[in-house]
Amino acid sequence: MKLFEFINLGGPINWALFCLLCFCVCQCLERCFYMLGSFGHRKNGVYTRIERKAEEVRNLPERQKRQALEKEATLLYHEMNRGLWFLNFTGAVAPSVGLLGTVVGLIGAFQGMSKAGSQVNMEDLSGGIWVAMLTTAFGMMISIPALFFYRTFKRIIEKRVMKINLIIEEAMAESSVVECFDYAQQPPVETTDSEK
Repeated sequence: MKLFEFINLGGPINWALFCLLCFCVCQCLERCFYMLGSFGHRKNGVYTRIERKAEEVRNLPERQKRQALEKEATLLYHEMNRGLWFLNFTGAVAPSVGLLGTVVGLIGAFQGMSKAGSQVNMEDLSGGIWVAMLTTAFGMMISIPALFFYRTFKRIIEKRVMKINLIIEEAMAESSVVECFDYAQQPPVETTDSEK
């Protein structure tokens, strides 16, 4: 059975699910390219960007430095999560839409049964139910990969956020060490007789 024949059997609800599938595939591909392109210490990688920001704000006071680094980390977090809501939405909604198609199909099958009266053909009835079940199957076929990719991307993001936090803490600790070192290098302040 070809894809479009399969979709046509399920009716308009299968076409709605097919549209969800197309958007879901596009979103997965876009996030895959983004995750691969921003991996590690590449030019536009998330770690490179936070390290570059740490270098830019190196000489700022500690509070301003932390604010700047946290702001950059927040921007990176939102950038990494962009569009993932749609995968989560698809994973949650596709089975329900498929189930709706099944219910509509069963209603149609039972209406046909009631019109046929005592001359119900079991072959027609089972054929109608089989077609009705296609939308639920199609909804599940969309939902499972969508949730798989959503969870995978979220796990990648969690690991990256943990590493970003470590980079920020290292940058803050480094600035504290530098400040202590600078303070230790300053000559002692001489007190005058009047201050004694």
